[in-house]
Amino acid sequence: MNNHRRILLLFLATLGTALAANPKRDIQYDTKHERNVLDFWPALKKTKSAPVFVWFHGGGFRNGDKNQFEKHDRATLEAYRKAGYAVVSCNYPFLDKDMEYRDIVDHCGRAIKFIRSKSKEWNIDPKRLCCGGVSAGALISQFLGYHDDLADPKASDPIDKLSSRPAVVIGVMQPIGTQEFALRYMDKGEAPLFLYSNARPTDRIHPPKQLELIRDKAKALGIPVAAYGGNRNKLPQVEGDKSWRELQLEFCTKHLAN
Repeated sequence: MNNHRRILLLFLATLGTALAANPKRDIQYDTKHERNVLDFWPALKKTKSAPVFVWFHGGGFRNGDKNQFEKHDRATLEAYRKAGYAVVSCNYPFLDKDMEYRDIVDHCGRAIKFIRSKSKEWNIDPKRLCCGGVSAGALISQFLGYHDDLADPKASDPIDKLSSRPAVVIGVMQPIGTQEFALRYMDKGEAPLFLYSNARPTDRIHPPKQLELIRDKAKALGIPVAAYGGNRNKLPQVEGDKSWRELQLEFCTKHLAN
């Protein structure tokens, strides 16, 4: 093989790796609303079927965007991809006169179903799906984890027949609304839960007490739960050399393997 051919093959291999690393953006997961779109990052490691981490942004159900994950939490995005996960960041409709909270979580359930419908094309494992979010996104993830499955076996659309429930749930900056979105639905044997909050005790939207409420409910039900705080509050602190993000990834990987 001459040098020119070696250089060409090396270039093509490098190009293929770079393309595989790039996200597919603004993929439509439903046609009911203009914000029914998501971004998908394929797993960096070649496996038969990768676990998948799905993220819902915050914003009080009235603003925010899927690109917040890439812009403000790239450390989490890159950590999951390096660990062999595919990653998805989702948009969803906002509250208005025609859109209520329950409508929003139904749209988010559709996003989870759509992701599972792409399991072969995207080389992901539909059973090993971890779902998380910050603030409003945490409530969305917890609703999907603990509410009855939104799958509809009688639906004419095959996507709507798929499960909306994640195998592991993540909540960052637990906000008010925990009772309405999560506690009322939680039961024994449901999805393991990881929580982190660096909110101050005086934070009116994300008071640390909200994290304590859902943590304690999970413990009472025997649901595996890990919960940590930051230096702005008195929640249990991370000990040792690892960050809370590293512990979150370890928690997901451990419980998705069960």
